[in-house]
Amino acid sequence: MSYSYIARQPILTRDQKVYGYELLFRDSESNSFPNIDPNEATSKLLLEQHLLGDIQTLCMGKQAFINFHAQTLLNDFPSFLNARMVWVELLETVGVDEPLLKACSSAKSKGYRIALDDHDFDDQWEPVIPMINMVKIDIQEQGLALDNKIKYFKEQGVPLLAERVETREEFEQCLELGFDYFQGFFFEQPQVLQRKSLSPNRLSMLTLLKETHKEELDLKALRHIIEQDLSLTYSLLKLVNSALHGGRKKIETIQHALAYLGTNEIKRFITLVVLANVAAGEPEELTIKSITRARFMELISAEILSEKYHSAAFLTGMLSLLDVILGVSMEDILKQLPVSKDIERALMKREGAWGFLLEMTELYERGKWDKLEKHPLKQKMNGTNVGQLYIDASQWCRLAIS
Repeated sequence: MSYSYIARQPILTRDQKVYGYELLFRDSESNSFPNIDPNEATSKLLLEQHLLGDIQTLCMGKQAFINFHAQTLLNDFPSFLNARMVWVELLETVGVDEPLLKACSSAKSKGYRIALDDHDFDDQWEPVIPMINMVKIDIQEQGLALDNKIKYFKEQGVPLLAERVETREEFEQCLELGFDYFQGFFFEQPQVLQRKSLSPNRLSMLTLLKETHKEELDLKALRHIIEQDLSLTYSLLKLVNSALHGGRKKIETIQHALAYLGTNEIKRFITLVVLANVAAGEPEELTIKSITRARFMELISAEILSEKYHSAAFLTGMLSLLDVILGVSMEDILKQLPVSKDIERALMKREGAWGFLLEMTELYERGKWDKLEKHPLKQKMNGTNVGQLYIDASQWCRLAIS
């Protein structure tokens, strides 16, 4: 099992209450920054911690401060983070030039707050200062003779944060100087947290799954994601060309496949392929069970509901074991997948039409025959052979993943 690591250090107010946490990339339990490019560190931190909604959980609802080096800022990486929760820390090592100023302006226009990290009071920062919402000062580097240096920021109402506060005496001196926030070993060393990680392939799969279930599909974005993964490209083309569609057409490009499938089929087939890829390395029965369950629920819905509801039944079944496969709570997964409220209720509480259908499916899988016969949906099926539907679903699954 692989893990991702992150260090979290609190940022405190003048009365020593936690305002937020600075998140620092780590690649092991060792509490030190690894020898990698800082842009790569930011990218990995964002991908590994944000994708499943963990940044807010990690910071316990407090503000998150994340270091952005030049390239990650220029690539507009902050744009998918919650601006109300995340501060963009502009590292002191970046070079101030026109592209950086434009990137900062763009971040500001989207509501992000920018903290200037380890400010050294160099004149090069003058063009940036008007866009800064907080200034962080390393008191071990700059010393505490700061009255004249910080006077401008205090007059402008720009909050000041004292970094690397290591003793009570330093904390009290910083209070007298008028600092608003504090961070350092005097309060707490960075705490390294470990969690089960997802491989890059799994990350791309979940990104695709999230994109697929937006209210309006962006076919260009989907095609771009699929084309980055050879196995996904192959699987999708194979599925579309398979007997599942009667072999009526041969599909030779991703664009053609997406255009041919249509919205509902795109969601259905990509969800299937993504699940198979995400579950790679996990017990095979989890993949088989998820796909069989999805098809089984779809077949049941065909017996009692009109065609427009079949895709929702399939999707509910397909997603119902994703928490087990990923080792992540269903609540965190659903924060990142914009599924309907009805599907969300089904997956979280087994409520609503899809919840009852999922509950009935689980009763069949567990062999709870007495409860199954009494289930309201089973009684609506007018003598349909549920066992045969499950056999049909299993055969469909075999074709789908062969």
